[in-house]
Amino acid sequence: MKEVEIKIGVENLEKILELLETKGCKFGEPVSQRDSIFIPQAEPTVPVSLGTNVLRVRREKERTLFTLKQGQELAKTERELQITDPAIMEEIIIMLGFKKIAQINKVRRKCRVGELEICADEVEGLGSFVEVEKITAEAPEKVQAELLNLLTGFGVDVSKRVSVGYDILYVQKYGPARV
Repeated sequence: MKEVEIKIGVENLEKILELLETKGCKFGEPVSQRDSIFIPQAEPTVPVSLGTNVLRVRREKERTLFTLKQGQELAKTERELQITDPAIMEEIIIMLGFKKIAQINKVRRKCRVGELEICADEVEGLGSFVEVEKITAEAPEKVQAELLNLLTGFGVDVSKRVSVGYDILYVQKYGPARV
């Protein structure tokens, strides 16, 4: 099973939220997330080579999650677990031969529509985005087309589709994080 997603850059996130709510989406309260992204020292930059492990430490509210991502961009196998000490986890990641490439800070609102998760993100330094995610074994291209059709059917302008993650957008705009 993989997490397959599409990401759309949006000008007016509040307008999109209102539009999606008229279609039955019920978004939760905003949650601040602080993501530290790591890739192997041997990787020169992002996007990484296919199959490369990308690690994330996500701080939100009272919990911290450690995530391993592997696969192609926006269609990845993910393994995740809760950790108690993010600083020690980041130290371990560095000791294992990884380097920090990005620090992504965002405010996320989520809702579920059937087996889909819709996220409305305000990403510091990058702008506003809507993501739709599905955990599936289906072909990523087929699922992404379905997700695009769903948003189009909801009336969302999908012309500003983004085909990479926030970490890549960050590195493309600001260069790798300095640690």
